[in-house]
Amino acid sequence: MNNYNLLCIFYCSFGAFFYGYDSGLTTSIIGYPEFISYFAFNPATLGALGSAYYAGNFAGSLMNMYLPDKFGRLNVVRFASVVSILGAGMQTGAKGLGVLLAGRAIGGIGEELLWSTLARLTLMLGFQPAGSLLPCVRSMRQRSRLRMFGVGLVDCTISSININVSYALTEWMGLGFSYIAGSELKWRLFIGLQLLCAAIMLIGSIWMPESPRWQAPSSYLSRNHTILTAYPRLVVQNRHEEALAILEKLHGSSTPSTSASPEHSSTPFYRLEFNQIEAQIRLEQATPQLGIVSIFKRPSYRRRLLIIVFFFAFQQLTAIIPLQNYQVILYTSLGVTGKTPLIMVGVWGTLGVIFSCGGAYFFDKLGRRKSFFISMTGVLLGSIMLVIFWARFEASGNTNKTLGSLALWAMFVYLVGYAWILNSFGYAYTPEILVSTYVFMLDMWEGRTKHFRQPMEIRATGLAAGFATLNAVIIMLVQVTPIAVEAISWKYFMIFIFTDAIFVVVFYFQFPETANVPLEEVAALFGDEVAVRLDQAKNVEFGDEKPHGQHVEEAGVSGEKTAGR
Repeated sequence: MNNYNLLCIFYCSFGAFFYGYDSGLTTSIIGYPEFISYFAFNPATLGALGSAYYAGNFAGSLMNMYLPDKFGRLNVVRFASVVSILGAGMQTGAKGLGVLLAGRAIGGIGEELLWSTLARLTLMLGFQPAGSLLPCVRSMRQRSRLRMFGVGLVDCTISSININVSYALTEWMGLGFSYIAGSELKWRLFIGLQLLCAAIMLIGSIWMPESPRWQAPSSYLSRNHTILTAYPRLVVQNRHEEALAILEKLHGSSTPSTSASPEHSSTPFYRLEFNQIEAQIRLEQATPQLGIVSIFKRPSYRRRLLIIVFFFAFQQLTAIIPLQNYQVILYTSLGVTGKTPLIMVGVWGTLGVIFSCGGAYFFDKLGRRKSFFISMTGVLLGSIMLVIFWARFEASGNTNKTLGSLALWAMFVYLVGYAWILNSFGYAYTPEILVSTYVFMLDMWEGRTKHFRQPMEIRATGLAAGFATLNAVIIMLVQVTPIAVEAISWKYFMIFIFTDAIFVVVFYFQFPETANVPLEEVAALFGDEVAVRLDQAKNVEFGDEKPHGQHVEEAGVSGEKTAGR
């Protein structure tokens, strides 16, 4: 890894920090009496403060389905940075609630578009293990293990820890800003730092490369609507030299470490990756995306889609948003006053980082199902304890401090369970179950290609449906929670105990274990036919041998197709 790689990784990681800061600052800021009184918040308008931002996130995620493929990743990052600056400026200078809410919505659009585009740019630049390590390993068994390691551990670590670290830091900053004298300065400065974050992203984009895997022409995208898959426009439009220059800058002239003959191992890594890109696009263009109707006609695809939608809905129905976003309100209801609620918000964020690291580390070791049930044990136990102790605290006339303290402890028991793996489970499990029955692979060092198809025909639709469900449930919860807590207090959280029970039962019977299962064989868990098992793949070859280092002209796919195709 060279210095330029580190610069790119730092830039993309800062995008995750920006997202955590932007989405997390309201958790602390609603603990500022000056902020609440300035805008005369009530439970309904306080809910609108949260729902406006997440509605912007929803709009930004829809825009991300089209804009990066049309205009390129970097151009969209720059556009999103400008939108974020506009939204942050409106929030910082707001004199009325309308401007503040509009600024939160606009900022939500810009931040979601920025963060999700950076996530795609990170993948397209080849920093993920599945893209940058697999070509360096000859053994198929090693490839499978590394790919599972990358999806399970690395995806969980990046998606969970990066965001959790930035969230925790933001909450401690919220405590620090609360000590600034002046009724408006503390919260305007806290909000205004969003401007600095967006400006850093905009200026830093000058030194960032465009993705060599920039996707295919609009004529192709119009019938595929991909989200996370890569169809390299630089290659498709014969901009080979630009793509090669970017790859060389990222990887230098290093050669892969392999036991193959010196003749093949001397080829620079960037050239091998370029050949892989060129062949992969030809393969993937032959696999059109399926819409919702087509997916529901096939039982195995329908089951996968329903699993994804169910998971993201019930993940949020564990009460993570009500507990996390409105901690200050809950702490106050349980008798905590002064600066203590802000301190506890910081502790919440810090513990989230610690336990998410543990969950990510054991995610592949324990497996998906065991990890999930460990998380849900903490979630259910904490939720039940919270309802019981909060109800008894109210019955005492809000005077029994011991019961109030026990209710607070229950919230942190819940946090330990949720942070363990639920926060990132969906982002690892969803891509795994959307892999279909074939995988594509190039064996450059033996001078020929081997093809096992990995169609992306349901991945885009599945991910879109999952994230749409996630955002819809979040918008609902952030809007109704302040109203519900004021009206029915602890009774509101009884709803989530019932949804947790449903979550556990359905997961037990419907969610298969995917840990240590080669991605190519996941399809068999859903009743699909697998073209070739991993232990048989070494005996299967497709296509003609190609001279080493030349572009792969064809990515023909042979072998028996998946049933129902």
